[in-house]
Amino acid sequence: MKYLLLSCLLLFSSLFFTASAQDTIKQSERYTVEIAANVSQYNSLSISVEKEFTYNKFKFGPRVELVNLFNEQSYNAEDTTYVMTSQIRIRLAQIEYTLNDNVRIGVAPFWLLGPIPRKGFYKTPTSLYAHIQLKEGLSLETSFTTSANEMVQISLRKVL
Repeated sequence: MKYLLLSCLLLFSSLFFTASAQDTIKQSERYTVEIAANVSQYNSLSISVEKEFTYNKFKFGPRVELVNLFNEQSYNAEDTTYVMTSQIRIRLAQIEYTLNDNVRIGVAPFWLLGPIPRKGFYKTPTSLYAHIQLKEGLSLETSFTTSANEMVQISLRKVL
């Protein structure tokens, strides 16, 4: 996984530095609030706030997401079973590259995933994902994560 992550970062950096001098530089920054329906080992609803910085075809920025809002779920940590009422996901660093107007690919090299209330431990997985814009304000995101319970997740996201 370490080599896959390194390969992705090298790919993104090579794409970044090969932009021609004739390209006009496009920069922006914005906040986005989204609600999502997530399908993985368990189904959940989530709400997130993201600050997005755009530099040409790259997007950067942190995202904070509350997951599993209306469903209690048990989990095991250190030979003890706990019950969580929701989860928090914090992506401090995520890097996306825009392939075209509707498709972006991204990597979140490390992010925080943990239960609320805090018992047990937090995970720090790595994710590779594809963001597909279905129409204005509605998107589909597929992610592959190093976390066992959320290894593959599909999310339908609506911007509020």
